[in-house]
Amino acid sequence: MVVRNDFLAVLNAEERIECMRAYRNVLFSFFCEDLFFKKGLFELLDSVYYESSSKCENIKSLNRVESDDYFWIDIVVLSSKSIFEKLPKRDRAFGDDGAGVVVFCSENMTHVIKGMSGYENAIFFTDDLKLSDVKRVFRKIIFGGSDNRKEIFERISFDRLTDREKLVSELLEKGKSQQQISKLTGMTVKTVSSHLRSAMCKHHVNSVVEYRVKLSYLKDVKSN
Repeated sequence: MVVRNDFLAVLNAEERIECMRAYRNVLFSFFCEDLFFKKGLFELLDSVYYESSSKCENIKSLNRVESDDYFWIDIVVLSSKSIFEKLPKRDRAFGDDGAGVVVFCSENMTHVIKGMSGYENAIFFTDDLKLSDVKRVFRKIIFGGSDNRKEIFERISFDRLTDREKLVSELLEKGKSQQQISKLTGMTVKTVSSHLRSAMCKHHVNSVVEYRVKLSYLKDVKSN
C-alpha cells in the first residue's frame, strides 16, 4: 500500500484511524455504526485489492503511482430507511478533486443527500445493490486512476433558485403549508405549487416531505 505522508498528517485522532483503510494511494474512511456491516466492508475491500493484485502480471507496475495522485474516499452507511437520519459531517481536507463519497442508503435518502455540502461528489448504493457492482466500483477507485474515479462519482450541485422559489422554500422550511404560503405571499395556491415543484427539481427531490427534510439539513449546514 502506498500512502503519502501528508495524507496521514490529517489523522490526528486514534479512534478515526481505527475506522480507516489504505489501499495503494487511496484512503477509505468509514462512517458506519453497524459493526458487522463495517467488518463486511473491510473484508470486501481486502478481497478486491488482493484479488486484483494477484491477477496483475506486473506487480511493480501496479504499485507505481503518481506522487500527486492520491484520493480520499468516505464510505457512509445509513442503515435506517427514514429520511430523517442524521448525516455525518464530511471532512474535505483534499478538496473536491481529491475526494469522493460512497453512500449506502435507501432510495428516498439519495434524494435528500444529493448536492448537500460534502456530498456533491458521490455515488449511491441503494436497497437493490448488487455485490458485483460494489466490487467493480471499489476496483476502479483503487486501481483505475484519477480519470476512472471522475467517471464513477456523480458531480451534483443545485441550480440557483429564483426569488419567488427561495421565498416559498423558506416558508415551507418554517412549516407553512402551501395554502398558508399562498395567504402570506398573495400568490395563488397553483402558483405556489409551481414554484415549489421548480425548486424541488433544482434540489433533486421527489416530494414535499423530502424537500422539507433537505431544507432542514441545509439550514443546519449554514448554521455550523
